[in-house]
Amino acid sequence: MSSAARSAVRIAQVAVVVCATTASLAWAVVRHGRREGTLRRAGAVVSAALWRLGPAFIKVGQMLSSRRDILPAAFCEELEEGLARGRAGAGGADVEIGSVATVERRQVNGADVAVKTVHPTAAEQLRIDLGLITAMARVAGVLLRRSGPTLERVVHEMCESVRGQTDLVAEAATLRRLEDLELVLPVVFPRVLPGQSGPDVLTMTWIPGQAGGRRFRDPRRTAKRLVLTVYEMLFITGVVHCDLHPGNWWELPDGRLAIVDAGFTYELDEEMRTHFTEFFLGMSSGNAEICATHALAAAARPVPPEAEKAFRRDMEGLIGSVTGLTAGAFSLAGFAARFFAVQRRHQAFSRAEFIFPLMALLAIEGQVKQLDPGINFQSLAGPVVLRSIVARARAERVR
Repeated sequence: MSSAARSAVRIAQVAVVVCATTASLAWAVVRHGRREGTLRRAGAVVSAALWRLGPAFIKVGQMLSSRRDILPAAFCEELEEGLARGRAGAGGADVEIGSVATVERRQVNGADVAVKTVHPTAAEQLRIDLGLITAMARVAGVLLRRSGPTLERVVHEMCESVRGQTDLVAEAATLRRLEDLELVLPVVFPRVLPGQSGPDVLTMTWIPGQAGGRRFRDPRRTAKRLVLTVYEMLFITGVVHCDLHPGNWWELPDGRLAIVDAGFTYELDEEMRTHFTEFFLGMSSGNAEICATHALAAAARPVPPEAEKAFRRDMEGLIGSVTGLTAGAFSLAGFAARFFAVQRRHQAFSRAEFIFPLMALLAIEGQVKQLDPGINFQSLAGPVVLRSIVARARAERVR
């Protein structure tokens, strides 16, 4: 079957599932109204539909499961149970089936290990689905004209990162890089076992709790540790983890956070990490000038002088409106939407690499708000950002 034929078949499959799911949801609302039971039923129906559609769609559902700040809690709970935690126990008590891979608990030399293998059809499904998404972005780019090339670039980079979840060698390398975070934060990552991993299998140390529930002795402490872990990744390590949904991290009995998946990540180069770090420093200190300067430096193409002046004025209003807000009052999704609107207004579109750190923060925002609505994202970022800037300055002097 040709590539075009496979794409056509896939489009038909998606259309059938979407129509059937829509009909089922509509019937549930008509029959039971907008009660909590209906929302749970809707979550279960959507979860089942996304499993049928495959890994790219499951990934969307996993990310939505963490957004109880914008979606009904009962609906998100069902998505989390059905998608974010995988299909724990579907192949036995020691097997967890995820969107792209299966993780099985085994014994090697008397020790428990986690053995991760990619589903046989995952790579092909992702190739077709992400190809369709890329084609839609290309069409949208033609319609949007001036912003088209930037949109295509962003979508392309995101699709490549999602596709990277099937690359177990790259995931092993990322896990090794993240091990250093254990020296500065109460967090633990699986250790890759040398000699037992390769392109087709990733063998790691087993971290207890992979099939358990999510309980937090001190939710405020947990929220702070999760935010600081993401900041440490972004500003110090340069690894953007875009997939910290509820199934990929939990709290251990000793209070440490276990992060067990590093497939959907993106590595920032030194230049882009500098721009995003300075942008966040300006945001946390209420300095719109710094934010505007580094947002413009990360733009996909030069911005004319008049447009730059207008961009800086709009950024002053945007940054001033969010400075000092706690998580309960601050919406990163709302901020990102307004920031992108300012970029669009003045044709100051960011390079794709600048978008990924925002995605990483969006992945945890809903969870953090649930744990501690009073947390202040900006103030927590300050010390980590400054340490990153100092470390880079020292490295430059050494050179």
